[in-house]
Amino acid sequence: MTVSNRVTRLSIDQDGNATYYDVSWEAIRSARNESLKATDWWALKDVVMSQTKKDYRTFLRDMPSTYSTANEAANAWAAYEIPE
Repeated sequence: MTVSNRVTRLSIDQDGNATYYDVSWEAIRSARNESLKATDWWALKDVVMSQTKKDYRTFLRDMPSTYSTANEAANAWAAYEIPE
């Protein structure tokens, strides 16, 4: 998973019909852990991490305590502008 991948709860069939489905906390945590691993290099000793990147990693770590449902967390993550 790359940093730009996000958890989604929408699928679109061949006819263009959208179907939403519930996301589990397990799926959120798994994707979040992968995103944290993918961005660990931002915190290397010889790399200066921007505040935007620090905020994003804090957002990822705090998701389970910030949102009451996995769907809320998935929606917030989908709307979050991920730093490059």
